Amino acid sequence: MDLAYRDQVLINEARTELKGSIVAWVGLVIGTAYLAFEFAGRAERLGFMLWLGAISFFLAGWFVSWLRFALRPPSDEAVLTGWIPGAKLGMTLCNAVTAASVWVFMPAAEPELRALLLVLYAWFLVVQFAAATEATQVLGRAVVMLLGSLTVWLMVEQPPHFLKLALLLPMFGLTLIAIRRFVREAVVKATQAQAAADASRRELAAALVSLERERDAKTQFIRAASHDLQQPLQAAALFLEQLAPGARAGARAMSLNGLRRSIGLARGLIEAMLQHLRLESGAVTPVASRFPAGELFDRVILTQAPAADAERISLRVVGRRVPLNADPLLLGRAVENLVANAIRHAGARRVLIGARAGAGGPTIWVIDDGRGLAPGEGARIFRPFEQGQHVGAAGGFGLGLASTLGLVTAMSGVCGVKSGLTSGAAFFIRLPADPVGDEAKCAA
Repeated sequence: MDLAYRDQVLINEARTELKGSIVAWVGLVIGTAYLAFEFAGRAERLGFMLWLGAISFFLAGWFVSWLRFALRPPSDEAVLTGWIPGAKLGMTLCNAVTAASVWVFMPAAEPELRALLLVLYAWFLVVQFAAATEATQVLGRAVVMLLGSLTVWLMVEQPPHFLKLALLLPMFGLTLIAIRRFVREAVVKATQAQAAADASRRELAAALVSLERERDAKTQFIRAASHDLQQPLQAAALFLEQLAPGARAGARAMSLNGLRRSIGLARGLIEAMLQHLRLESGAVTPVASRFPAGELFDRVILTQAPAADAERISLRVVGRRVPLNADPLLLGRAVENLVANAIRHAGARRVLIGARAGAGGPTIWVIDDGRGLAPGEGARIFRPFEQGQHVGAAGGFGLGLASTLGLVTAMSGVCGVKSGLTSGAAFFIRLPADPVGDEAKCAA
């Protein structure tokens, strides 16, 4: 059984036992009162007074502890480190006092009363067997002390049938211990089975939640795809109708330009969708190589400059000579996603694309002077189908930053966004000095 789980079981058992121990306390008080009344004038006075004082002190301490526990329940740590050891020590002392009482009561009792005493001692052990839990169980010590004391007294005094009783008492004690061990093993197995069943139920519930989320995500993906793809395709159809023969050259040029933008937007949405599906299926395998950042920037400018010009956004690059060690295609897509995101949604006039060398690896920045992010959006926008508060007219699936995260993760890099560097947003991709074997992270 797991150590932490076993401790919790002991704590729960101790709480249950201590709350219900008042019943055993009442029974022990009644037994003590009977013995005190029966042997007050019979037993040797010094031994009797020592027994009565010790057992009374134990019963008083037990009652006070029960009141403290009931009125001010202790913490789990206090139960484990203080109450359980204290309860075991108290029971051990009670067993020692009871074992010593054999030499006080048995010599002063007639044969019939000795038989009754043997029954009372056996009852005392049975109560411990039934009431004590694993947390406070000291049955083995009780059997050794009490039955050992009785057996020694029988062998010393040699009353009638002493040899038979001396053989029977150890057998009775060993039987109690064996039954207790058997019962405890059954309880432990049942507890472990219950714990395993609870763990299986939790795992099943988590799996069902994960499956439901995945189903909802795919449903949302299909819904978003059907909705967002309709807009550029419908616009393309309208622009295509305006290209009818006889239209003016200026109108035809505007229609062609609109048709080109609509088809480009639809193509970008489809590429984002396919890229997300590839990342989700684990079909992306990076092939790293060394190249200067300028090669990456030239590709990004080539693909993103038309969209930036259409929005009258200035693109600027710095750090072209910084060496990079990554998959050029995957890194290019990741940076393109960041730049496209800035062009479509940031409302910026300028976008800076740069690279900077560092001890832990180079960092690529995409910084704009746009509206920036709302508080708390830094981590959320990297999740699939999540978009920031400021979404441009181009819309989208909310997959661009999620794809960037997936691509950078595949290359064992770190991506995120920092605030305060500019009035807009500052996204970064930090590549490892050696991408092989590092664990992927995403910081925001």
